[in-house]
Amino acid sequence: MKHILPFRKRPSYVIGVSWPRSGHHLLARLLRLYFGAEFTYCSFYGQAECCGRAPCKRAGDIRYSKNHDFDGTLPQTPQHRYLIQTRAFAPSVVSNFELYLREGGIDDPDSFAGFASAQFTAYRAFQDKWVASGFARTQTVIPYEDLIRDPVTALSYALTTFTPTQPDPERLRATIAQVDGEEVAHRRVQPRPGAGVHAPRDVTQFRHYDARLFDYLDKLRLTRQEVNEVFRRLLGRDASEANMLALQTTPSVAAVERMILGSSEYAARGRKLRAV
Repeated sequence: MKHILPFRKRPSYVIGVSWPRSGHHLLARLLRLYFGAEFTYCSFYGQAECCGRAPCKRAGDIRYSKNHDFDGTLPQTPQHRYLIQTRAFAPSVVSNFELYLREGGIDDPDSFAGFASAQFTAYRAFQDKWVASGFARTQTVIPYEDLIRDPVTALSYALTTFTPTQPDPERLRATIAQVDGEEVAHRRVQPRPGAGVHAPRDVTQFRHYDARLFDYLDKLRLTRQEVNEVFRRLLGRDASEANMLALQTTPSVAAVERMILGSSEYAARGRKLRAV
């Protein structure tokens, strides 16, 4: 875990920016439990009396707020501090899929594969803007895996964003042991009061787990839009859904182009067009 860059004055307000299912609510519960009642928090999405603005219009009265930056428009401004949370793609998309099912999604392997393929577009944009950028290097970034594997270090790191005071070790341990948890599975979010920070889900236990599919999820590079743009331009059609995830693991758009240009389908299409 990297060290936060020093700054003279601790802010009265911190913007939480998180990829969905990266432990934002867990961290918010930890912070509220550690700081106590004076730690004011706004979950932004549907919370009563929320100003609906990002950054928060009530900054100062509100210490910490949530934002997923779904549309990519959340500004990156040096006068604000950001606490950014991310997670490996495969486990986050499994968890997101469970919530997608609550909105009427189909619960089968093909549906999951299509959902994962589409989600990667937003995931890559989030990573580029909030994790890999120069701006992100000036902020506090906490991967979900670090929060779960070493909650003492991760929470201590998060606390430095809000206060210059060294964390109280006893309060840290008590907070981590007593915090409420939750489990997301089979369309349900199951609260786990007082469960403490616990081990993350094992994706191999996911009902639609397939080793080859999850190997693709770990190697995704291209968005489905980038793949389809090349297919439409050279072959006049979209890529097959059955092959989409494999195609998204291709290192570059240029590599997809070379593959199509060397295919028998492209050669046949060229002969057909010349005949016309």
